[in-house]
Amino acid sequence: MLALIRKPKVLFLDEPTTGVDVVSRKEFWEMLKRLKAEGITIMVSTSYMDEANLCDRIGLMLDGKILSVDSPAATVAAYPEPLFAIKSERMYNLLNDLRSLPYITQCYTFGEFIHIAINNEVSPETTLLPHLHEKGHQHLVFGPTQPTVEDCFIRLLNSTNKNHSNDN
Repeated sequence: MLALIRKPKVLFLDEPTTGVDVVSRKEFWEMLKRLKAEGITIMVSTSYMDEANLCDRIGLMLDGKILSVDSPAATVAAYPEPLFAIKSERMYNLLNDLRSLPYITQCYTFGEFIHIAINNEVSPETTLLPHLHEKGHQHLVFGPTQPTVEDCFIRLLNSTNKNHSNDN
């Protein structure tokens, strides 16, 4: 708060809500919104993707390198493939079975679901789901889902890691 006494033009905050409870985080972001309305530019580093959604522009970074800079909405809109959420009674086996399929371009746990991106040329109803049923996955919960900033970040991380492994 001392930094605000002289009303700076730019305020830099490094993970200001780490370890802060949910209610206080919300109040903190409301305060930042008021400061922005007063004309203060605010730069925030955060690992909380829900906080990144509150910003006008986000820069997604890995190892100090900027991977993407855009608005949260534009970042999400640029997600290139259909994204689906799937779960079953055997999540570990499902994850392994999904990762073995060549037409799955992204596959990672996301809360209680697994998020998968599927090559545009493949129909999940005629290709993926019958294959999973053959593998013994019954009672699947499956459907399209909207990408989030976190999905976009994971995609960038995965593509960056693939590029680095190809360099070796």
